[in-house]
Amino acid sequence: MLSSEELSLIYRRAYVPEHLPGYVVAVSAAEPHLHGEYLCFTRGTHLIFIGYPLGMDVQDTPRFYKSACERFHPATVAIIAPQLWLPAQTYQSQPEDSYYRLELPLGPIDPEVAYMVRRAAREIRVTQGRFGKEHKRLVKDFLSRHELSREHRLIFERIPHYLKTSEAARLLEARKGDILVAFTIVDLGSANYAFYLFNFRSVEASVPGASDLLFQEMAELARSEGKAAINLGLGIHPGVRNFKEKWGGTPFLPHTHALVHRHSYELDALGKKIC
Repeated sequence: MLSSEELSLIYRRAYVPEHLPGYVVAVSAAEPHLHGEYLCFTRGTHLIFIGYPLGMDVQDTPRFYKSACERFHPATVAIIAPQLWLPAQTYQSQPEDSYYRLELPLGPIDPEVAYMVRRAAREIRVTQGRFGKEHKRLVKDFLSRHELSREHRLIFERIPHYLKTSEAARLLEARKGDILVAFTIVDLGSANYAFYLFNFRSVEASVPGASDLLFQEMAELARSEGKAAINLGLGIHPGVRNFKEKWGGTPFLPHTHALVHRHSYELDALGKKIC
């Protein structure tokens, strides 16, 4: 359990979405802990180690990881970090990626993007909304069209719980008349960053430029809340990267994700498990 002082520190310094306890707890059902400059989350014998220190000048991540393992005694560990330091045979890794950042306020918008924003604004309006049956249907449609891991599917399925329990999350929705066209979820909990977490679009009620209009409104909301930048999340694939880059997003932090099964480790020369 985090104290009020620890929560205040975390939200002052958060710069990746995994630094947001309200978000991670809601989508993972894990308990947050502050371990030195690092956030950890535990669920049973599983540890989630966030290898991005809250003080960005801290460099000794392997030492803090080892001490976290000694503290929590996990059987499995999910590591999210800029790079991995363990022997390659000891973990299962995902493809490398990067977080993207967009500085605020927005600079000049590409003419083609500006055109799409104006076009969409003629057909739809953007307001802050509340998650309901229509939003759930768009999430369900998204899941039906994409092959996702069980872990990622659970994250999407727990979006309603996240929005219900978070004071920092905002849902921006685009409607054509009464019809929900698309919606975006942004978290404003960090002192300096907004976090662009989710965007869903209707296949049946598609309006060109809807996501661009939502993006511009999100950026303006973040600026009005005093944020210096938006963490746009990961590149994921070329289509997502192109969308973020056309708005001026640039990669600013490398990202790796690995799952460690600690019980399968070889013993070192001292007969202790390598952590």
